[in-house]
Amino acid sequence: MNLVQGLKSLRPRWVWILLGFGLIWLLTPLSCSASVTGCLTIPLAWAFWIATFSLTLLGLRWLWRKLLFKVSRRLWVILLLVSLLPVITLTTFFLAFAWLGLGAQVSRSIQGNIKQYENALSLAAEERSDSAALQSFQVLGEAWVSHTDSLPKGMKPGIPVLIYTRVQDKKDLKDVFMRVATPSANGFRLLTLNIHDLGQRGRKVWGGRIHYRLDLSSESANSEKDGKSPKKVRTRSNQGDMALEGATMFSKREPIATWTLGEVEQGRGILHTFKLPPVALRTLDWETGRPMTLTLRPETSLREIFLGFGFGEGNLSAQAFLVMALLVTAVILLGCLQGVAFLMGLGLARNLGRSVEELFRGVARLANGDFSVRIRPRSKDQVAQLTTAFNEMAERLEVANSERSERLRLEEELRVAREVQMRLLPDVSALAPAIRATILPAREVAGDYFDLFKLPDGRYAFLIADVSGKGTSAAFYAAETKGVLAALDKVALGPREVLTRLNEIWCETHPRQVFLTAIYGIFDPHDGVFSFARAGHPSGFLRRASGVVERLNPKGIGIGMSRNRFEELLGLAEGRLEPGDSLLLFTDGLSEAQNPDGELFGENRLEAALAQGPGDPKTSVLLAVDAFLEGRPLEDDLTLLVLER
Repeated sequence: MNLVQGLKSLRPRWVWILLGFGLIWLLTPLSCSASVTGCLTIPLAWAFWIATFSLTLLGLRWLWRKLLFKVSRRLWVILLLVSLLPVITLTTFFLAFAWLGLGAQVSRSIQGNIKQYENALSLAAEERSDSAALQSFQVLGEAWVSHTDSLPKGMKPGIPVLIYTRVQDKKDLKDVFMRVATPSANGFRLLTLNIHDLGQRGRKVWGGRIHYRLDLSSESANSEKDGKSPKKVRTRSNQGDMALEGATMFSKREPIATWTLGEVEQGRGILHTFKLPPVALRTLDWETGRPMTLTLRPETSLREIFLGFGFGEGNLSAQAFLVMALLVTAVILLGCLQGVAFLMGLGLARNLGRSVEELFRGVARLANGDFSVRIRPRSKDQVAQLTTAFNEMAERLEVANSERSERLRLEEELRVAREVQMRLLPDVSALAPAIRATILPAREVAGDYFDLFKLPDGRYAFLIADVSGKGTSAAFYAAETKGVLAALDKVALGPREVLTRLNEIWCETHPRQVFLTAIYGIFDPHDGVFSFARAGHPSGFLRRASGVVERLNPKGIGIGMSRNRFEELLGLAEGRLEPGDSLLLFTDGLSEAQNPDGELFGENRLEAALAQGPGDPKTSVLLAVDAFLEGRPLEDDLTLLVLER
């Protein structure tokens, strides 16, 4: 039964079916003949190889998804470094060693040629006659004898040097020569040797060609840049004029002259041509005396080098054997080292892959909102520490998510409470166009409250109140005050009596530490007559049409602060609004508004804002408060109630 279930779980099934048919061909001695079994041989063989190829691809896919793809980038880097670093290091070391060694041999060969030229010219300079001198060194190459009245600044008699000059009557000669000067009766005798075959002997061993480049030396270039004449060039007879000048060799300036001698066999891969380290020789400009540098850059290939060891150009078997030996050696070395390193990397990836995969799946579940996910550490290394940190993070996220849900629930409740509170406030503009009001809560709900009641005789009863504290509790007390005020007989009771009855009810139903400040009054919009009582609330401000501002502050204490002496301490303010006058009532959230420096807005600034001139007093006050806050939020609820005529 288990075998059947296991076979059903194999995917894809067609591959295993083909493999089953192919095993018949592999395990039975079928041959292709005219018989029935012979005719089945080819389809069964094709089924076997197709199934094998498909299973190989599926296995590689499984290896990629289940093992290699699970490791992090760092593991891939480790795998690549462990696999390739030994091979790259050894290959780089041997190539650099061989390149530098061959370059040193080429440099030694060129220096030997220079030394030979110097010795030959030095011996020729000792000859008295021009013909004898010419005969002694012309075997080295094309040479001639000439005379001059003076020498350039860098030239000393008797010392051979490399010079750069133009030969007018010999167009086929190059521009760099070896020259020595000796005193004569009419000035100086010059022995000149053409060195166009410099490095020719070395090329017989390492083959290839030489690239020549002539530049101004760094000393001469700096002298020209500073506007000074070049310094006198020192020469050393034991070394000729050979001095490496890295700055000139790798200069990006345009060369004075370039040429190439020799040919190199082109090839591909490891037989491709390459350049050796350059050799720099000190040279003198014969016309101006400026120091110059002649740079020789040899170029060769492995084929040219091994041809110099005796393999003839027609000996193709020797070349093929050499190439095959090099390739086989490189492949074996690279394959062995890389195979061992790759197996080590796979072992590391396999050990860490499961932990990394569990972390990956845990992060995916965490990203989808499953904060209950936990991972069991499987070791005591940094991956286990990461797993522990993940579990702690998931636990904190679970707690934070629970707190967030609770906070959202509370915010929704506060939003509903704010909507309810705003619906409790009267539509002042619809009830009385002469009365305007606004409320700015410091939180979601406010502890401030205002109300307006139209009386049967056309007058209006108004109330502005501020419950101690902020937030939800203060808003509930304010809503309760509305219900109490609505139940009182506002026609029969005056402002003092209404506040006194409100204080009695408050003291019976509320704790002593909770109190209420309020202004309650009556306003007749027809004749402008008003009266109000103040229970511990901020003063009212009366602004005349002329711009004069008066403070109305009858005595009184807060509701809930005293039950017995409340009425006797309660005063009454009465007056009349003339056309253009306005009465401003507010809560302490306006006068106690703070700017970023901690200063309070205060009643003096409020009075100054009202005295600025005619206009909407509510707008003038709100603009003044907003400018004073400089973007800082309100610390307390702010409510304005304006009566106008």
